[in-house]
Amino acid sequence: MDDDVSVSAGLEDKLREHRRGSGGPSGTLVLSDAEGFVGDTITFQGRNFPANQQFEIQWHSTNGRWGVLQANEIVGPQYEPRTDTIATVRTDDSGTFDEEWTIPQDYGGSHAVEVVTDDGETVDRAEFEIQPWFELENTTAELGDSFTIRGYGIGPNVITNNYQVTWDNGFVGFMTGVMNRGTATAEIRAVGPPGKHVIQMWRNYRGVPYLQNNTQSPFGPVGQGRQSRWAVEVTEPSEPPRTAWVDRQLDEQPIELHYPDIDEDTDAQLDITPTSGQAGTTAFVTGENFPPNEEVDLVWYRHEGHRPKGIQITPVAKPDRLPTVTTDDEGSFQQEIEIEVDEGSTRPITARVDGREVAVTGFVLQPSIEKFEPTSGPVDTTIEIELSGIGWAIYENAPYLVYDNKPLGYTCGLSNDDEKRVLEIEIPATGEPGWHFIDAYPTLFEMRDDELEFAIRPHLSYLDNHPVRPLPALHFAFEVTEE
Repeated sequence: MDDDVSVSAGLEDKLREHRRGSGGPSGTLVLSDAEGFVGDTITFQGRNFPANQQFEIQWHSTNGRWGVLQANEIVGPQYEPRTDTIATVRTDDSGTFDEEWTIPQDYGGSHAVEVVTDDGETVDRAEFEIQPWFELENTTAELGDSFTIRGYGIGPNVITNNYQVTWDNGFVGFMTGVMNRGTATAEIRAVGPPGKHVIQMWRNYRGVPYLQNNTQSPFGPVGQGRQSRWAVEVTEPSEPPRTAWVDRQLDEQPIELHYPDIDEDTDAQLDITPTSGQAGTTAFVTGENFPPNEEVDLVWYRHEGHRPKGIQITPVAKPDRLPTVTTDDEGSFQQEIEIEVDEGSTRPITARVDGREVAVTGFVLQPSIEKFEPTSGPVDTTIEIELSGIGWAIYENAPYLVYDNKPLGYTCGLSNDDEKRVLEIEIPATGEPGWHFIDAYPTLFEMRDDELEFAIRPHLSYLDNHPVRPLPALHFAFEVTEE
């Protein structure tokens, strides 16, 4: 009843404005609700429009992306206006229409809704506020599996584009909805001991929980009345967990901005199949339109430099890594190679003829686990981890490790030493006897936008909101034994 009164009052206000008159077509638009959540259904109520006339209803929002320079340096979240035509309506004999609409996945905040004529003239407008909310996909998981959290209506403003996840009152990492129109997904490890645990969402632009979110925040509670804290249950595993694994990785194309400049632009063409994979992948390098019966040196590149020391990061040739091939009578060749352990991201490969580089391609070297040992031992056992394929670009250079969902620290995957092709980590085993879990999440590491302070923290929504590349997380399980 109260909602009906509110709508009626809003309609009366609109009617008074309408009676004052204006040029061009006139009409009154009122929404059945002024605010709601992604997935809700609302009604657009049109009154006092010209009879039997067609109009479009337009929804005003934004498109979001990460601003990134040279596919390397993160500027910060970037947004631009977006307008969608969401319905076409026709008034009845009395100049009335009612149109139901389900709120799609979109950014939180205020959205203008307009009724527009065929020639683009706005007749009337209203406002609708999308409230952010979160859901937990499962409340039970075996030890070592995951709980999946999905957020809707996130951002895009500074206050509401960063949410934090805690496990048993310990900070795990952050979620953000810069991409995918404010929708974000995170997977939280089910760590021990088996039994009841608590997952909670928090909100704070500084990237750490603000503990008055749900009591005294001027922005209202985190879920705007919907659940944002869940009691979950971790159960005994049906079989021992995997000890080391990497998230499923997608097929990727090399980033040409990371190629070196070649000496001469010719018709020679260099390609590689597949274009991405981990160290140890077998790939085929093919060449066409080279000089016939000519030797071609294939040259592997890695990026070297040092940001803190002010040494610019550039691609450096490693001519001893790949073979020399000879073209056939038609100037073509095909060479099978094995991708070596090295730093990740786009690894350029060039073709040299008579000492001059005449063609370039690239292979996206993806993260892999080269070493994880031992897999069990008493407290204070040194756990050794070696990773390859960790990229040099800002957004992939610094995986952040958490131990049993507690942040431990970050690593760095860039080295000037050509012999240091893997990232080496040592961690002491801690905790009660049983399984313990280490997760290495991507970070943003650095952003030009100093107002946002969450860059060097575990990015839990890397699954669908990380800049430039679909980076994986890396996971480990260690069994603490009795002395």
